[in-house]
Amino acid sequence: MSQYPVTTSDGLYSAVNYLLSGPAGLGQNFQGFSAYLPAYVKGTFKQPFTISTTATTSAPTWTVAPIAVTSATVLNPDNTNSSRNYEIFFTPQAQQVFFPGDTVDPEGIVDNPNTGNFNGKATVLSATTSSVIFQTSGIYQFGTYVSGGTIQKSNLNTFVSTDANARVTVEGPTQLVFITAQLNLEFTYTCSTSSQIDLVIAINRYIPSSNAPLAQGTDYSFILDKIISQQVYTYSTTSSGSINVGPTIFTTVLDQPSFGYYWYICEISFNNSDQNGNFYPGDFAPGTVTAGIRSLTAQVIKQ
Repeated sequence: MSQYPVTTSDGLYSAVNYLLSGPAGLGQNFQGFSAYLPAYVKGTFKQPFTISTTATTSAPTWTVAPIAVTSATVLNPDNTNSSRNYEIFFTPQAQQVFFPGDTVDPEGIVDNPNTGNFNGKATVLSATTSSVIFQTSGIYQFGTYVSGGTIQKSNLNTFVSTDANARVTVEGPTQLVFITAQLNLEFTYTCSTSSQIDLVIAINRYIPSSNAPLAQGTDYSFILDKIISQQVYTYSTTSSGSINVGPTIFTTVLDQPSFGYYWYICEISFNNSDQNGNFYPGDFAPGTVTAGIRSLTAQVIKQ
């Protein structure tokens, strides 16, 4: 690493290499994203993560109320891998309410012989106005559909990506990743009683994995590896409305992973429980989420 003052020819050689190594002398592997025009955060795990507010006449919503399930089936019952595909049919809707990359939550489905096992969140691969095909991250021994159940869209307690992201390659154990990010956010919400919610804005690190849902729509499939930094905002409310969060800024974040290929994303999560799993009061449900000024840069520091 270059030193100051320069007193030897080797020192001069190192200093010139340091200056030529990239922006601010931090490294050649510099990646980033920035935007200022407002965009809706789609609440999906499939790129693109946002859509311009001028590109659509209806804002994507993060919540779909429970819809009655009419039948369900396993599409690959003999699969021995760590994921399975399922198709659920539900009461037809006037417009499509689930989309590829959405998180859906089927609950209360009675099946035989594994009653009560077919519940929990999953990632949508494809959808129509009356059905969804989704992929789970583990093997669920779902039997023959018997009766009942609902399916809904709920992004509570789940990180959702924004378009503020960057990918870098770390080549050795002595290298650091220097990250900065900013996100201006506002959102609408509904509630019918006194409610509390935590809004988490985080820089998360993802790694490629063959076990990730393919609905992410990237050249690799990624899974969450680690929360690198986060800021938490707690809100208490008694009626539906909107909140302007304002700017959330991460000025200096340092990460030191092992060598590999990493994806850093500025993500958000609405949590209705604390870190110990204790649920907050009320029925808070996020509606439309809009991002304003947003950016994320990641640079590899060559020590």
